[in-house]
Amino acid sequence: MKIKNLHIKEFKGLRDISINFEKNDKPLDLVVLAGSNGSGKTRVLESILDYFQKIVNHIENENVAGVFFETDEQNCLNQGYNSNMLYLILNNYNDENIVERGRKVVEENLKVFPKIIYVPTETNFQKVEIASPMLVREYKFLNIVDTELIKDVPSYIATRIIEMANEQENTPMQGIRAAVFKEINEIFEILDLDIKISGISKNAKSIPIFTNSAGDKFDINELSSGEKQLFLRTLAIKMLNPENSIILIDEPELSLHPKWQQRIVDVYRKIGKNNQIIIATHSPHILGSVKKENIMLLDKDGEGKIVVRTGDELYDSYGQPTDRVLKDIMGLETTRNPKVFKLLEEAGELVDKNEYESEEFKTKYKKLREILGNKDEDLLLMDMDIQIRKKRGLKNVESK
Repeated sequence: MKIKNLHIKEFKGLRDISINFEKNDKPLDLVVLAGSNGSGKTRVLESILDYFQKIVNHIENENVAGVFFETDEQNCLNQGYNSNMLYLILNNYNDENIVERGRKVVEENLKVFPKIIYVPTETNFQKVEIASPMLVREYKFLNIVDTELIKDVPSYIATRIIEMANEQENTPMQGIRAAVFKEINEIFEILDLDIKISGISKNAKSIPIFTNSAGDKFDINELSSGEKQLFLRTLAIKMLNPENSIILIDEPELSLHPKWQQRIVDVYRKIGKNNQIIIATHSPHILGSVKKENIMLLDKDGEGKIVVRTGDELYDSYGQPTDRVLKDIMGLETTRNPKVFKLLEEAGELVDKNEYESEEFKTKYKKLREILGNKDEDLLLMDMDIQIRKKRGLKNVESK
């Protein structure tokens, strides 16, 4: 299940916006929404969740999402159900009052039950007191990675150990634990982390234990804010076992080191199979890690209306340095401090007028040297420009 296109007639101030999530008539498996504050990135994610929520709750919905269905899902629709009915059946699958024919149709046709997973920006990480090795999670069509769900992550790890032990009865428990920890650590392998999950507390609490490169050990509650964001949000998604699913992630860069931001998309893409990931971000590091075909830039036109720019309208940010992404994709005039940038502009204008011997220029230039030092690229270029202008002036005098 993937979103092909979305038309928002009205949602939280967004009006008459159409977004195409396809390339060459195939839905993209990765979409990165970018834009300035207030451009509507988060609201687009919320509108997708809201679209499905309204359908399963029988609420009138003016917004429209075109959805691509996998073969198994299409087989369900061929049994006389429309897409809305399929969403209702999936949403109520564990309800004892569900129409038995609907349950039978999905059980006979679906090898994998798709999910909608929404990961909001604000998530509170509560202290974990105890992890249960007997976590049971029923299938849910709509999932929000909130505080309640995240608190189950340690229990998921403990339960995964028990599950694998039952699957591999002849393997010693030490080997089972090592295999589960390897399974988790491999998700984050590309980030070259200093910490790895290495054990479970030996008391009855079964709290996950981490070890850093210095050999220091600490439990999951002692992770830094960035490490908690990284491990708990990511493992919460893995815990939901997404396949053929739509994953909506708001600002995955929160509290993450720039090095992690550059690779976080690849981390999410390693979770599950055949998912569509839609991300809203401010991070130039994330934008620099994906191709322009995967970027949707939300911008405002001259009348203040939100418009969506895609594909050939965008500069290709993939592999480009952060300052280029900030300027060419996100519209930032400069990556410098605005006051320093203005001072550089003013000094440059004086050079252009050949007023580099004036007291005004000397004052500005001295201040810039104090701030930027002797190796700043723009100041070096300004020095070269002045030397060239002086030589030209000398030649003009000699020719006369």
